[in-house]
Amino acid sequence: MTLNQDILPDASRKTGDADERRSSGWDIRNAPRNYISLVVYQVGSALLSFGAVWLITGHLGSEGYGGIVAIIAASQVAQVLVNWTSVAVVRFGVDEFIETEKIARTFWLRFLVLAVNLTLVAALSSFWFPPLANWLKLTPGSFWLVMAHFAITALWIHVQMSLQGAKMPRVQGFLQMIERLVIFAGLFALTASARLTPSWAMICYIAAPAAAMFLGIFELRKYIWARFSVDRVLVQKFVAYSLPLLPFSLVGYFSGSYVDAVFVSKFLSTRDLGIYSVATQINGIALQLPTLANTLLLPLFVTLQRETDNQRSFNYFRNVLPTLTLLWGLACTALAFIAYFAIPMVFGEEFQAASSALWVLLAGSAIALPALFGYFPFTHAVSATYISMIGAVLAAITNITANFLLIPKFGLIGCAYATALSYFVNVMTSALFLRVMEGLPISWNLVALLPAAACGSWLFITGNVWISIAIFVILASFLAVLKKGSIRCGIGFVYTMIKGDDAAAAL
Repeated sequence: MTLNQDILPDASRKTGDADERRSSGWDIRNAPRNYISLVVYQVGSALLSFGAVWLITGHLGSEGYGGIVAIIAASQVAQVLVNWTSVAVVRFGVDEFIETEKIARTFWLRFLVLAVNLTLVAALSSFWFPPLANWLKLTPGSFWLVMAHFAITALWIHVQMSLQGAKMPRVQGFLQMIERLVIFAGLFALTASARLTPSWAMICYIAAPAAAMFLGIFELRKYIWARFSVDRVLVQKFVAYSLPLLPFSLVGYFSGSYVDAVFVSKFLSTRDLGIYSVATQINGIALQLPTLANTLLLPLFVTLQRETDNQRSFNYFRNVLPTLTLLWGLACTALAFIAYFAIPMVFGEEFQAASSALWVLLAGSAIALPALFGYFPFTHAVSATYISMIGAVLAAITNITANFLLIPKFGLIGCAYATALSYFVNVMTSALFLRVMEGLPISWNLVALLPAAACGSWLFITGNVWISIAIFVILASFLAVLKKGSIRCGIGFVYTMIKGDDAAAAL
């Protein structure tokens, strides 16, 4: 199968097209087109993911779905130990692409590191799998499903990062949608033939990323199958950049939703895990929108660093980012309000608890926006990965402590609030360190978080939906009036990009 240029224009076959992608002007001019394409593909992926969850929960129930989530959660724990160098493929891949129009040396250097890590983790599985299986209540027979999903997903992530390194975001987005399509098609076929079981469902979740990975390698063939040499300087830069990401990856897991699965399984039940996973799935789909922007911003910031153009970056953080933060908070709150009533209607009254948990999780997603839309990609672009490490450590401590304190007392909504708190700590840490170490303006980015944070906190404390909404409207309106000048600049830049004018000059 070939992803032809009519479907994916950035999968260029012409050297001139690749040459154009080497400048920051290309990133900025094509940002609307790239982002809209990614959103379209993500909407398709989201619908397919939603359909997959609906099929599984409808035929296996919350407990059956919880068992599948537990296997995937175990795989994610293992991936923490091998994916800590994945972002380096983007960081140094973009550098190499700008220099040579290839990413061969970065691709194969990181592939070698990944292969060694995969071998070590597999060899030591007898030490880490039994306690993990005990916490997640996995059966001994699930070991091979965990290991297969772990290995295939790790390789697929490597290919995805390589596509970003070659500035081919639309190819990546399309293949992610293909992955979800294969999963849904497999589950639908199993359901139609009355053969859907947790084990067969997991096989779908393993086969789909494998298929997408091979398609991705085919699209990368002209960029990775080339003569290259790896010098000592590159290896030193690669190691210096990646080493802080090892502890970052290890502790970063403990500030995310997958560790929540461990705590929910331990303190509550597999049934509760299935219910909570519906909330995390929907929240994860929503988080893909800022995450997609992150895939575009990291190559842009790396390119700007190569061009020594810090003023454009700083202007983005002064006006554009806080405006987007406020608007994203509005979108998350609106989605939370709709989902609060829609989830029980779609999944049944059994999943009512997921509605409140999702509300708080979406408030956390609103809080995470400055990091995903700015701080994280900028930190990696300037190779200040130690900031990510420190933020992850503090966020992990927050999440673990809050889970221990809140889940026994508040249940699923307590787990969601622990996640939101960890996001807040990470954003604050990144903002302050970048301000001190890199001179990056904070502007009113942190103030823009207030409406969504207050809205989610009020619902957590009182459970009152209507007052929570009123709090958001009042605070967001006040900020819109107070910061109207900055908002006008931010919206003006976005409008300029959408019109196709010289957004690079505007920024």
